[in-house]
Amino acid sequence: MMQMHNHQELSSFSGQTPSEADLEKYLHHLLEESEVLFPHEQAVILAAAAAALNEPLLLRAILASGFAYTATPRAFYEALLQTYLFAGFPAALEGLSVLLSVCTERSIRFAPPASAPFDNQLFSHRGQELCKQIYTTAYDKMHRNLHAISPDLADWMVLEGYGKTLSRTELPTRIRELSVAAVLAVLGWNTQLYSHLRGAMNVGATPVECMDTLKILSFFTDHATPLMRPILQSRRATAQATLTKLLDQTSST
Repeated sequence: MMQMHNHQELSSFSGQTPSEADLEKYLHHLLEESEVLFPHEQAVILAAAAAALNEPLLLRAILASGFAYTATPRAFYEALLQTYLFAGFPAALEGLSVLLSVCTERSIRFAPPASAPFDNQLFSHRGQELCKQIYTTAYDKMHRNLHAISPDLADWMVLEGYGKTLSRTELPTRIRELSVAAVLAVLGWNTQLYSHLRGAMNVGATPVECMDTLKILSFFTDHATPLMRPILQSRRATAQATLTKLLDQTSST
């Protein structure tokens, strides 16, 4: 996790259509820059964002690089599965399809786990507990505000979002929240990003881990099409400003 390469070197493939081998080489350098997030953790976070952006070529390279750094198929599975909450079923379905394809090609044994029993009572309890960890003292106000907008969404957030999905135990809650933050950042949902960056810190992520999560999203900017590059650059800059605002408010309380 030592910083060994400057950004100019890492951007050497920008503006081209790199091969999968070139992407993996780029990623190996990028994943070693952070001094706080392990490479396999960063790969899981990036995989969720790649699925949200519908970038299967980039996702394939991320998965391959992550496997080289001991990321497990199950960790990728969980991060990709939960993207349906924030980027829709197509992102999750196609992302998981890429995961299975890469596992097959690389002779990595992995079968999707059996469907979890649907237990409304359990999900409701787990959802409320996790929501309180994520939102702390703001939980009651947030839930009232959401209920005023849509009682359905207020209930689904607790039951479906936090209870059924984000409470699954196969991926640390901290990495789940950082993965959510990455997805929201690349899609430009900054109000929700603020909440989930704050939530990530409430469940154990450090401010530097949040900074590095947004930093590694440069991978997508550097390999975007000319049309998408300025959009992703703007979204990343706005996400960084959102984190700065959060840290400023946190330090003043």
